[in-house]
Amino acid sequence: MNKVEKFRPEIHFSPEKHWINDPNGLVFYKGEYHLFYQYHPQSTVWGPMHWGHAISKDLVTWEEKPIALYPDELGAIFSGSAVVDWNNTSGLQTGEEKVLVAIFTHRGEDNEKQSIAYSNDCGRTWVKYSGNPVIVNPGLKDFRDPKVFWHEGTSQWIMSLACGDHIRFYGSPNLLEWKHLSSFGETYGTHDGVWECPDLLHLQVEGEEEKKWVLIVSLNPGGPNGGSAIQYFTGEFDGRTFVTDQKESDVKWADWGRDFYAAVTWSGVEEPTWVGWMSNWQYANQTPTDEFRGAMSIPRTLSLIKREAEYVLIQRPIELKGENVLERANECLEEIKVDVPSGAYTFEMNLENAPSFTIELGGLKLAFDKRAKEFRIDRTNSGFIDFSEHFASVDVMPLEKVEDMTIIADRTSIEVFINGGSAVMTETFYPVNAISEMTIRSGMGEPINAKQIKVKRISL
Repeated sequence: MNKVEKFRPEIHFSPEKHWINDPNGLVFYKGEYHLFYQYHPQSTVWGPMHWGHAISKDLVTWEEKPIALYPDELGAIFSGSAVVDWNNTSGLQTGEEKVLVAIFTHRGEDNEKQSIAYSNDCGRTWVKYSGNPVIVNPGLKDFRDPKVFWHEGTSQWIMSLACGDHIRFYGSPNLLEWKHLSSFGETYGTHDGVWECPDLLHLQVEGEEEKKWVLIVSLNPGGPNGGSAIQYFTGEFDGRTFVTDQKESDVKWADWGRDFYAAVTWSGVEEPTWVGWMSNWQYANQTPTDEFRGAMSIPRTLSLIKREAEYVLIQRPIELKGENVLERANECLEEIKVDVPSGAYTFEMNLENAPSFTIELGGLKLAFDKRAKEFRIDRTNSGFIDFSEHFASVDVMPLEKVEDMTIIADRTSIEVFINGGSAVMTETFYPVNAISEMTIRSGMGEPINAKQIKVKRISL
């Protein structure tokens, strides 16, 4: 296996060649999930941005399509979203097929502004609107990443737009004419980096009748373990103004790992589902792949739980089909070695009164420290690490207990979901050799009471 394919994920989308970053234009229509993404078709490092395109029927197997949007006289094609204009509010539908409308940032030498393109053939070809830009820049350096949805309560399209240190909301009856409604965020959350890639969601609170609005904000830099990361705010939105129920100083992280960024949701799906770029701007341009660089996370469904007076984001990976290769139950153990597939697999463990423990995958180490109340991922000895001074790291997530854990592993990445998906870490790593064994060890002299341990080889 050559180096390119050695680091090629099996179940995470990666381009055949060249550079990708943010997921864009996520829309579901007629049984197809569309994934557009920031793409540089001439290089494996960031450059003039296009919109690449892939389609899937199951969110696991992807078919790469021709480039959807190219740079033009208004600039490069930066991040954005896409919707199905079911009622043809835009007037851009030309036939019987519903029109898909993409809303994106044009990045020119002078400024960033918002434009649209549309497709009347199920997203296969796109025409840029002749009246672009539809929102001109009001004089801001950062003015990008429009995320659009239809708000039933006020019968209008709502756009969330990242503006450096805050989010602006715009409203439109037709996707063509936009009015500034309100702003949020100048004094809330963390501002250790530039705000990017917003998303405004209405999520169900599990076990409750209520729903809450959640505002997603990516941040670069300023993440909890360095580099880029995603924070979120819970609150209410009335079609004009977002009001958070958090204190100004509160910071909620969606993912404590180093490699989950710019995540946004698909429009047109019943269950809120998002996907993120699985990298970090601290080292994204240096990762050790030759012909391609970058991959997407496993898509995850979203909801909330109410923990005392606080609302916590829940992420659960989509269902992955496969074959159980190990299943053990009701064991008390101090150490166990588990054979794992060389490609993609899931590892599930349900625990009772979990002590401190470690999990080793080659040189990659995961650890729960019950005394310190934290979970760590240590990749300082995980394989190829010298391509960037920022990559070798010990990344920490505060955590009081572990009741259950699901790990999705795929050659060069792990996504860890703990306690029903309320605590999440995503990390990439580049092992020298394929990993075939996982070792689980208890700590502090306490055995692990495992109600269930399961390993499943994922099949495409």
